Amino acid sequence: MPGTAAEADSKGGSSPAGRRRWRDPERTRAVLVEALLDLVAEGEREPTRKAIAERAGVSERTVFVHFADREALYVTAAEQQAERWRALAAHVPSEWPVQRKVRALLDQRGAMYEVMSPIRKVGLQLEPESPGLRRVMAEGDDWFRTDLARVFAPELAQTSAARRPGGLLDALEVASSWAAWDHLRTRRGLAPAAARSALTRTLRALLEP
Repeated sequence: MPGTAAEADSKGGSSPAGRRRWRDPERTRAVLVEALLDLVAEGEREPTRKAIAERAGVSERTVFVHFADREALYVTAAEQQAERWRALAAHVPSEWPVQRKVRALLDQRGAMYEVMSPIRKVGLQLEPESPGLRRVMAEGDDWFRTDLARVFAPELAQTSAARRPGGLLDALEVASSWAAWDHLRTRRGLAPAAARSALTRTLRALLEP
């Protein structure tokens, strides 16, 4: 009913700024999503409703007034983050030399992976019970594979029968994946430049005669 949410928030004692957001539902949803993403980026794997509300400057009740459940909030956050990392994509012409393509591809993927890493780690934890997160993550994986197939189409077309194109594409996907990047960054403690260098050597070994 009109006014109900605003009245509830007012009774909850939230700030004037928080109450103003109630009059703009889209703005309120955006603030809640940003609060979640900020907390996750700071290391909170599963921020509580209270923590999200406090960061957003609204009452706890506001969270589930705008999002039916935790999954709805996390899926919206994952979709927003996907928009951000995809915005970093730049066209890598397939006719470029292999070395130049590998360098350009990994430069942009390194930037993309740094943006997606916090929410991706949360997604991996929650995806067994979240069809929505599985969908968002699968769409991202498909995007990366499709882009690889386009960029390295000439090399895949020249693959011999002994090294079928599908197998080479699988290898390229693994070698340039977020999982490989995260292993080098998190487990090995490498800086982004060192991680790119390691993946560059792997991709070139797969692609160059």
